[in-house]
Amino acid sequence: MKNGVGREHAGFTPWFWSYRLAARIEAVVVVCVIAGVVAILALLFRMPGPLVVHVQDDKKEAVMGARVRCTSPDRQSSHAGSTDVFGEAKWPGLARGPWTCEVTPPERFHADVQTGIVTVVARKPAMWTTVVERPARILVQVVRPQGQPRAKVAVRAVCGSETWEARAGLVDGLATLFVPRGKVCRAGLVRPELPADGPVTQARLECSTAPCTDEIIGGVGETKNAVLKPSAEQWAAVRPPPESETSAEAAQ
Repeated sequence: MKNGVGREHAGFTPWFWSYRLAARIEAVVVVCVIAGVVAILALLFRMPGPLVVHVQDDKKEAVMGARVRCTSPDRQSSHAGSTDVFGEAKWPGLARGPWTCEVTPPERFHADVQTGIVTVVARKPAMWTTVVERPARILVQVVRPQGQPRAKVAVRAVCGSETWEARAGLVDGLATLFVPRGKVCRAGLVRPELPADGPVTQARLECSTAPCTDEIIGGVGETKNAVLKPSAEQWAAVRPPPESETSAEAAQ
């Protein structure tokens, strides 16, 4: 009260508190936006992290090409894939809970299927790392008889019931055999069963008609060397059809 005249204090009324229709619509939109942001944040906090299976050898180097299959907690679904150059197979957005994963190492490792449990949780990656031991290797030098045509002859390693067959190079005559570690193996020249390297169905050698190595035992990641010197008759018996001149020049 001043000089008998009262003074009113100025006030501020928010637009969306007024009783106008436009203001009410604005208020509804604001509430919906805030509710949406809160819901998105809640989903982000509850979103499951990715499932990652990492396969490495005993030297902690990534193993590429391992087959991985993971089965859901309710056993109703599964996901399969192969490990990449980093030795990982991964799946995002899976259901939370314990997943059962099976890893089948590449055939050259001569290793059994490995099984593990990976529990998928919110926000954090669920990772399972499994280790496979490196196989032994036999480097076989095949000496081509003088005057005989070049050929990618097959060299087979037999280690009990397990085998591996590889082709010797046209130029250097080297064949690399991956064999199980700690087992007694023999390698010898055979007629090819496979067009490339890999395990074969016939676990036998014909050492009476083709050259073979002595018994070889390789450790984890160990490399053994051997030399095979077939005669001209043995070479002619085991070699596949001769490579064309164009193929030989391309190989060089």
